[in-house]
Amino acid sequence: MDKIHLPKEIYERLDLKENEEIEIVDLAADSFTIRKINARKSDKAPKWFIIPTIISAFIFIIFAFVLKHPHVIALSGNESLATAVITIANAVGMLTFISAYFSRRKEFYKQMTKRSYWRTFATVTLSVLLIVILASMGLFWFLGQIFYGVSFGLFTSTLIFTIFSGIINYVMIFVVDTFSINMMVTMLLVVSIGGFVSSMATNGNQYWWQRNFSLLGTQASRSSWQFNLTLIVSAALFAALIDYIFVSLRQKAGSHYRQNILQILLTLCAISIALVGLIPNDPGWMHIAHDIVAQLIVLFMAISILGIRWFLPNADPNLYRMSYFIVGLILISYVLWHPIHYLTLTAFEILSFSLSFAWLLLLVNTLINMLWNTKKIYKVSLNSIEEKSEK
Repeated sequence: MDKIHLPKEIYERLDLKENEEIEIVDLAADSFTIRKINARKSDKAPKWFIIPTIISAFIFIIFAFVLKHPHVIALSGNESLATAVITIANAVGMLTFISAYFSRRKEFYKQMTKRSYWRTFATVTLSVLLIVILASMGLFWFLGQIFYGVSFGLFTSTLIFTIFSGIINYVMIFVVDTFSINMMVTMLLVVSIGGFVSSMATNGNQYWWQRNFSLLGTQASRSSWQFNLTLIVSAALFAALIDYIFVSLRQKAGSHYRQNILQILLTLCAISIALVGLIPNDPGWMHIAHDIVAQLIVLFMAISILGIRWFLPNADPNLYRMSYFIVGLILISYVLWHPIHYLTLTAFEILSFSLSFAWLLLLVNTLINMLWNTKKIYKVSLNSIEEKSEK
């Protein structure tokens, strides 16, 4: 067996001991990953998802008899298979996620600080819950359109419910097994885009776009809770993501007041987004408060984007160019809306939101690269055990 000689810093980072074995995993023709064999993440999903699935199936059967549906259960409706999956299966799935996430906390302490772990615990849990609820609602809405009015017997209903519950529990444990900072970014994307698109599709008013984007969160929309919850959870997830990244940056490069100011601005922006969800654009004082909070979002975002070169002087130059390009597009869309009246208010709001959201993702990606994609050059030499023994 050949030996590999690692620099001391990599040796310490992998927490290796003398003569301990490592594994090299091919990624491409010219790249690979080095890791401890005993540090490989165990895949618990295939083994542990069965127990909560059986529990949820028993709960489903009990509720079927309590609600007096022991023989026929509809696919969709208030007391249906869809409702059971969205409530019972997702509730048990969330308990599975919380248990798995908590049991692996010591492993996560190596990826993030203990403080960051507990700060993000509730946010990550709520985000996962929102994702599975939106996915379940969308799937059963689609199935309800295809199989309109269909019903099943208790055995078939239990079998279908168990399959969906098993999938949910498996996914929950799999998410914990593969959790990383990149997954948090993906969750932010799924929660934001999925929540908004779902709110547009289910709000009950096909002409909502003739007024403004905030209409989706008012009493005039049937999906107002969904829209507002999406804003709140997205804001919480973004705040947790920013906190996680900047805490890691301070641990790696020390504290810099410019970065601290940027973190404060982005956190205030996240808080303002959450307040927009908490204060819908309904008549009266809520309308005034909603407008003030929305204007604060614009203020914090504008300062962050325009001052990005000062906040992060050593960032990738592409970040600066894209920041100013995005500002230019927002200004053009504003001119097309207000003085020229080519765009509607809703179109301007959607364009501004999309461009600002794209900039936030660009910023997060840049910060992640500053943290983990740093490059260091080493000189290499090849020695085998036979050569070393001859010496």
